[in-house]
Amino acid sequence: MSELLTEGRCLCGNVTFTLTGQPARMGQCHCKDCQRATGTGHINNAFFKSEQFNVKGELKSFDTEADSGNVNRRYFCPECGSRIYNEITARPGIVGVHVGCADDNNWFAPDFVVYCSQRPEWDITTDKVPNFDEMPPPPPKK
Repeated sequence: MSELLTEGRCLCGNVTFTLTGQPARMGQCHCKDCQRATGTGHINNAFFKSEQFNVKGELKSFDTEADSGNVNRRYFCPECGSRIYNEITARPGIVGVHVGCADDNNWFAPDFVVYCSQRPEWDITTDKVPNFDEMPPPPPKK
């Protein structure tokens, strides 16, 4: 079993999770869907294999269709509304954990930033990693 990276929870504590090992990738998304879902200018996601992520508690989900035609399923606590993670049909077996819910998230450092063409002027993010105006093609599977 991999080493515990961190634990996390929703705002009310009804949903908890653990993350083991290191994420495969980390990124920020500025698309309008993520802006609307978070109420801010972007979301921070760390991508883990499903077996590295253990979640407990009741969740609800909401599906949206990405511009690629893939489905993005967002999971959240039905009590407090905190978004916990998402899954995208293009990447089965991978979860995008919303790092703001992690108890310790100082390990987060984005590898990329997407949908910069939709980034609000007031939302400043790093330019030290690749920034893409839209969604680039996915990296090769390892």
